[in-house]
Amino acid sequence: MTPPELFLDLVFVFMVTQVTHAVETHPGWEGLLKALFPMVVAWWMFSGFGWLTNAVRPDAVPVRLLLTLAMVAFFIMGLDVPYAFEPEGWAFALAYLAVVAIHCLVYVTASVPSARQAILRNAPFNAAAGVLVLMAPHLPEAWGWVSWAAAVAVLYLSPFLGRIRGFVIEPQHFVERHSLLLLVVLGESVVAIGIGAEGSENHPVDAPLALGVALGIAVASGLWWVYFDGDEARAESEFKKASEHRRQMLAYYAFTGAHLVMIIGIILVAAGITDAIHHFEGHANRWWLGSGTAVFFVGHAIYRGLLGSGRIVDRMVGAVCAVPLGATAGFAGWAGMTAVVALLAGVAAVDHRLLARGSGTAQGASAPLDSGLFEGPTDPDAAHASPRPGD
Repeated sequence: MTPPELFLDLVFVFMVTQVTHAVETHPGWEGLLKALFPMVVAWWMFSGFGWLTNAVRPDAVPVRLLLTLAMVAFFIMGLDVPYAFEPEGWAFALAYLAVVAIHCLVYVTASVPSARQAILRNAPFNAAAGVLVLMAPHLPEAWGWVSWAAAVAVLYLSPFLGRIRGFVIEPQHFVERHSLLLLVVLGESVVAIGIGAEGSENHPVDAPLALGVALGIAVASGLWWVYFDGDEARAESEFKKASEHRRQMLAYYAFTGAHLVMIIGIILVAAGITDAIHHFEGHANRWWLGSGTAVFFVGHAIYRGLLGSGRIVDRMVGAVCAVPLGATAGFAGWAGMTAVVALLAGVAAVDHRLLARGSGTAQGASAPLDSGLFEGPTDPDAAHASPRPGD
């Protein structure tokens, strides 16, 4: 990881903060989807910059300047998240199209020919999604939703339409970049504690508020522990063993895909923490905290299952238990947070203990999920893929 990459990641925190606020202030399915659709579209391109810096190191001055322009565009997208479905929200789509152009422009400077060819195959899909998002607010409401759904479909099906081949994937950098990005996103759950602590009126810290802060930190720590308990090293090891074609498919499924699921889970958990502290001794939202934890568990199980990097049974059991346990927030915010903390601690402790005994593989850690999913005819372009230039 280089400083320009870490600096770029900071702007994504603002995007997540905006999405979390939109979820909290507009409860219900419509509000949730209006917050998550822009997030899903933005994540596609933000993850794309993780692929980009595998092929082009951001050391040259022109590249750094272009990454700074991308930061501006991402920040504008974050500002316009609440208005992305409105005709006045044109800035979101135009900023997205600017990000697509910058991403493609930097990618074509890659020293590996197959990487340049790969982005030229995929850039039209990225741009088409931006055009659909730009059109959506000006269509009748039902067709606007269809346009947003089509934009997401165009992006996330583009690997199958354009085929993933030729991209440069360096395992150590790719794993480190996504793990640090998830750590940055986890910072949103910590920010949510402060937002919840402010409440409608500022007042000195009292015993209930101190306990609420402690429980909020415990929830965030539990999510961190579940992900950052040696998974990075195991994932990198499995990633390195993969063939070039399978490595690129893993990058799509396990990192762009599974990490998106985990990020959505963190957003819901953050909204749940804020609401639980707001209603510490009263009726908080009964779904956000538990559902977010369940979504995070599912995303991490997918990630582990694809890479064969650890146990997934605990995660799936945790996902099933999280929703009813989190629903106790409907009784009181402290009850929901306490239940979720206990669940996260239990899952993390069991997994850690079994891995420490060296029995992770023998007692439920999955082998990589192959089943023909990643294997296919040898692609001549893939043979030209090489480690990240300059590493």
